Amino acid sequence: MRYRNRIKVAPGLNINLSKSGISTTIGPRGANVNIGKSGAYLNTGIPGTGLYNRTKISSSERNSIKNNTVSNNKTQVGVSLDLNERYEPDIEIYDNNGKNITSQTLINKLKRTTEYKENLKKIYERYYNLIIEETLEFTDLYKHILKPITKQEVQEKINKLKPKKYSKKKFEVLKPTKSSIERELLKEAKIKFNSILFWKNKKNRSQYVQENIEQKLNSSIENWEKQKADFEKSEKTKEKDINKNYLKTFEQEKENLIDNLNATESFVLKNFETILNEIDLKPEFFIDFEYDQKNKTFLIDLDLPEIEHLPKETASILKSGKLSVKNKSDKQLREEYSKCVTGLGFLVAGISFMTSAGIENIEISAYTQRVDKKDGQTKDDYIYSIQFDREKFSDLNYSKIDPVVAFENFNHRMELSKSFIFKTIEVKK
Repeated sequence: MRYRNRIKVAPGLNINLSKSGISTTIGPRGANVNIGKSGAYLNTGIPGTGLYNRTKISSSERNSIKNNTVSNNKTQVGVSLDLNERYEPDIEIYDNNGKNITSQTLINKLKRTTEYKENLKKIYERYYNLIIEETLEFTDLYKHILKPITKQEVQEKINKLKPKKYSKKKFEVLKPTKSSIERELLKEAKIKFNSILFWKNKKNRSQYVQENIEQKLNSSIENWEKQKADFEKSEKTKEKDINKNYLKTFEQEKENLIDNLNATESFVLKNFETILNEIDLKPEFFIDFEYDQKNKTFLIDLDLPEIEHLPKETASILKSGKLSVKNKSDKQLREEYSKCVTGLGFLVAGISFMTSAGIENIEISAYTQRVDKKDGQTKDDYIYSIQFDREKFSDLNYSKIDPVVAFENFNHRMELSKSFIFKTIEVKK
């Protein structure tokens, strides 16, 4: 049986380097200024940080902004603080009509405020984290591996598995007694016999209770017994139906665990597809696979992401606190690509072993698309093949490995130069 599945690319965290639009309120990375008769105030905030401050930046009641017609000193203006395409601070000020205000004096005052400096620092840190995290989404794929479940763990689950049992409810209505009926009849008598000739009330009430108690008691007990019988019958029916469903669920769970233990073809293919559909990763890739039930082995062809898909920039925070963004060298890109594609191999193997505790081996052949210089046509070039066995794979500390070096733990073929260039290998079909 052969199966092909496309893993959708996750949108990731895209850095928007374009200038922010007009806003008179605090934006995603913005601030605003209110200009009133008391002067101009900078209101700054970073969403999610809880930071919000109001600082006076001018004191003149007759404050005017050059190159703009803003005569009403109650006018609100919007301030956009972001980084431009060169990752430099970019401040834009607008009046509430969307007109750009170009007063360098006001801009310089904004830049001298503590809030501006603190917000700019946070913006630098945010961009730095986004740039670094975008690369890690490609190079740290292997860190998403979960330790595969063992046969022993599955067998223990089977041994502990028991069908649930419905616990019938008890009929909690108390059986009528002579004293309880007397109290009821007495309440009725007090309403019935309420003459202004109060000395007659006691006798009449007592007589009423005595005349009606026997019949009332028998009727109440008969009523109670019927209610009790109906309730118990209902609970018995409910017990039967619910326990039937519990048993069905138990048998299905047990069957799934046994199929998991034995790595049956139907269970493996269904479970593998379910896991694949839940994956949300940055790099796009394709897989073709066959499952050999007899040898409990996955045979996987892995269509790798291309080096062009990796982020090209890296970042650092300088001692001055500024953000420095540079293009990666070709060697750095190739090194990160080698971690990406080998880490992806480990991740796919981990997913495969997660599918069933009975799977013993994963054989992966990985290829990329390259242009053949002879004819200019794009073709599939295999760059590694590797055989993972379950026991060795389970012993790895996934978060600590270097996936390129960790290939040495398994039988594999890969020709990777010291400058991280993959050579084409031959793979048997």
